Amino acid sequence: MPYDFVRIHQSLRVTPVMAAGVTDKLWEIEDIVRMADERERRLND
Repeated sequence: MPYDFVRIHQSLRVTPVMAAGVTDKLWEIEDIVRMADERERRLND
């Protein structure tokens, strides 16, 4: 996920998912951790 959501690629000048139109924001590692924590919490409820 960091490769696709966090890392700006030199040739694209944006992340691959931004170039594909999946998201319009640059994610941070904290966003991925928060999403994983929320998913785990939902699965354990």
